[in-house]
Amino acid sequence: MPRPRRPLAQELLRLSAAALPLVLLLAAATGCDATGESDRPSREVLARMTPAERGALRARRDIAAGRLRVYRYGNPVAFDNPGADPESGLPVRTLLDCCVSEEARAETEAYNRVMRETRSGKR
Repeated sequence: MPRPRRPLAQELLRLSAAALPLVLLLAAATGCDATGESDRPSREVLARMTPAERGALRARRDIAAGRLRVYRYGNPVAFDNPGADPESGLPVRTLLDCCVSEEARAETEAYNRVMRETRSGKR
């Protein structure tokens, strides 16, 4: 006589419970933060930072994650849109803001400066 089948939801719950210790063990072994907390600054800390400090912090995080690029403003399909930054050779991403605040400009300039310095070996 064949065994009665468990409902799918029960089976998935059983498998999930069995796999949880393995996931936590692997996360600890690889240095992952299994608690969900990270070293990211809080919103209050970010709010106290200057735009240039926020841009530099964002650039350092992107560099650590292997995302190297610089930003520019304007039309992404315009004829003057370079594929690579002339100073560093990094890929260029276009921000679609037509009205750029001084705060956004300062953050983007700091971001690009850190990226270019890193690329050129100044850091």
